[in-house]
Amino acid sequence: MMKWAAAIGLSASILGGCSLLDEANNTLTYATEMTDFLNETQQFASDVPALLEETASNPDIARDIQSQLENMQQEINDIREMEVPAIAEDIHGQLLDYSGQLEEGITDILEKLENGAVDPAALFENTELLKTIQELQDLRMNIEQLGQ
Repeated sequence: MMKWAAAIGLSASILGGCSLLDEANNTLTYATEMTDFLNETQQFASDVPALLEETASNPDIARDIQSQLENMQQEINDIREMEVPAIAEDIHGQLLDYSGQLEEGITDILEKLENGAVDPAALFENTELLKTIQELQDLRMNIEQLGQ
C-alpha cells in the first residue's frame, strides 16, 4: 500500500511539473507570436503612409494598399483568437484594446479609399493609427520579458 501511495505522489509531482513546463512553453510561444505581430505593425506603419501618398498619383496601387490593410486586419483577428497564458492576460488585454483601435482606423481608411472621399496622402496622417501603433510598440518590452 505504501508503494502505491508513493507512486501516486510521484505521478502527481511529475504531472505538476509538466503543467509548469507547458505553461512556460505557452508563455514563450505567446511572447514570440506577439513580438512577430508587433514587428508586423511596425512594418505596416512604415510602409502604408508612402503607399497612400503614391495612390494619389497612381490609383493602381490602391489594390496593394487595400491588401496590406486587409492583411493587418487578419493579423488582428488572429491575435484575438490566440490562447493567452495566465501570466500575459493583462498585457494581452491592453494589446487587444490597441489592436481594436488599429482595426477601427484600418476600416476607416478602407471605407474612404473605396469611396474616394479623401485625399489618400492625408488619410493616414489624419487617423490615430500611428499613435496606436506606437502604443502597441510600447508594450513590446513587457511582452519580451514574458519570453525570458
